[in-house]
Amino acid sequence: MVLMPGARVTFCSAVGGRWLMFPSLATPDEETVDDAGVLYAPYSDGFDEGFRPEVHGMDTYKEHARAVGREKLSAVVASLAARGRPMTRMVYAFLAGWAPHVARAHGVPTALYWIQPVAVFAVYYHYFHGHEALIASCTNDAPNAAVELPGLPPLRSSALPSVVSITSPEHPHYLLLDMMCDLFLVLDEYKPKVLVNTFDALEPSTLHAVAQFEVVAVGPVVPDEASLSSTDLFRRDDGKGYMEWLDTKPARSMVYVSFGSFLSMSKRQEEEARRGLEATGRSYLWVACKGADGGDDDVVRAQGVVVEWCDQVKVLSHPAMRCFVTHCGWNLTLEGVTSGVSMVVVPQWMDQPTVVWLVEARMGVGVRTRVDGEGAVDRDELQRCVETIMGDGKAALGIQAQADLWRGRDVGEELMGTTRKRAIDTIDTNGAPGK
Repeated sequence: MVLMPGARVTFCSAVGGRWLMFPSLATPDEETVDDAGVLYAPYSDGFDEGFRPEVHGMDTYKEHARAVGREKLSAVVASLAARGRPMTRMVYAFLAGWAPHVARAHGVPTALYWIQPVAVFAVYYHYFHGHEALIASCTNDAPNAAVELPGLPPLRSSALPSVVSITSPEHPHYLLLDMMCDLFLVLDEYKPKVLVNTFDALEPSTLHAVAQFEVVAVGPVVPDEASLSSTDLFRRDDGKGYMEWLDTKPARSMVYVSFGSFLSMSKRQEEEARRGLEATGRSYLWVACKGADGGDDDVVRAQGVVVEWCDQVKVLSHPAMRCFVTHCGWNLTLEGVTSGVSMVVVPQWMDQPTVVWLVEARMGVGVRTRVDGEGAVDRDELQRCVETIMGDGKAALGIQAQADLWRGRDVGEELMGTTRKRAIDTIDTNGAPGK
């Protein structure tokens, strides 16, 4: 995290997530300050031990979390003011879409931090503002059907975020659509600035697709090894074993595999992926939070290593890395792009289909796999796609050239410095230190 001189930042998260970020603290509601001076002040959302749908019920989550969260976050804001640390701007994310109500009660302006591409933001906005039927007609047709929305290029249904295809309250992910609707209702009411984790070179025209809001690119937001502020929701280790193993591999010979922090793969999906990787004959490093081999600790095979956690930016920037097999979550994708690694993409849900469109059609740095009805890719298809990236053919050379191009252009250090400064300047319109 890079802070401007005089800026003071307080990071508020729900107590349930706090346990994962700081497991060594005596109590989950304890405040702490890191080496960069960032204050971490948790609030309760009513699910301090974590939300479990089978216990709490999906139908109660939204209302309970909103009611408790508003009360407890308001208490945090009041406490900070009483301690001489009054809040001057509240920056909130999607899951706390109710935060502007708290900010207004304390006379504090707000900004939404949108963690997905701006194209996804624009699709959602148009979905909730008169284009629902048009989008529904596209998603219900063949995958090659396309929809034209204001400010966006024609998008095939396979490039639209999965949430806009939900039509029934019985759908397992309907809560996400419901919460997204609430988020945009609040946006319409408060008109906050929208800070997007993207960059101008990637989505230049799309940044203006929703003229009703001031939308500012502040990305790519990727971990910085020089930062004094660093937390992780999962187990960390020194990474000595897998990094030393990577050091033994030739340049651009490795495949890195990660399907994100929360995706739970079926046994069949795991087996097909493993068989496909082994069929390539390429060495691979696979990170699986719950263990891709039945929950074991680090698993070493003759050809590959499976770990529960790794320093992903360090791995992707290693000279041995050439191919990244990923579900195309936006954070993972930005880390791959900034590292210049080509991608084999296996989209699952949420924004991932749109991210794949950016990877394939906009940047040309990856190849999309064909998946079955369960979102799984079979071993032969995975082998084919990895070889498309790792081989010596025209396609592989072209994709790698594009990956090198994007790593070396506005995604570099100059962009990261200017956009982060722009973010702070945008948030602090009055010239006062942000808090």
